Amino acid sequence: MTPHRARYRHLRHRLGPAILLVPLLLWPLASVAQSTNDGMDRSGLLDIRGDNELRAFSGLLCTCGCPRETIATCTCGFAAGFRADVRAMIARGMTLEQIKSEWVRRYGPAALAVPPDSGFDRFLYLGPLAAILLMSAFVILLLRRFRRRDRARWDGSAAPERMLGNSRDVYDDKLDDELQRLDDE
Repeated sequence: MTPHRARYRHLRHRLGPAILLVPLLLWPLASVAQSTNDGMDRSGLLDIRGDNELRAFSGLLCTCGCPRETIATCTCGFAAGFRADVRAMIARGMTLEQIKSEWVRRYGPAALAVPPDSGFDRFLYLGPLAAILLMSAFVILLLRRFRRRDRARWDGSAAPERMLGNSRDVYDDKLDDELQRLDDE
């Protein structure tokens, strides 16, 4: 094996786990990269007239291109129209669940502020838990590996006499002699 190849193999062995972590570390940057549409008119007013409206508006997202804002907080012109539609649904006597199902029918399941806990969307709730468990297992395995390597290093080589703590050296004898001489004076 050539020296270059051996060095590459050594780097791959040492950096392999770190390379696996790069996508996990870059994942939050995808959400930071999203920005608001600067050309969008955001001069509307929020006119929420009661708790029922606030609960209904808070569960529905504005689909105009806002950065995942609910129609309770979005001030664009589209959100005002959406709020009028939801008010009409409330006036017809629809419940919050019926309003949400109508909203999903019109704009798709991505238009809900909180995804439903059913079907494939359940993985959205289990994903972070699975990531935490996998990362914990990875760290535990890595720490065990380091511990095994350290034990093998100490077991395979002669440990320094001082670390074993059961032998004396020349300096200990000289120190004892000096202390004895000082006690005698």
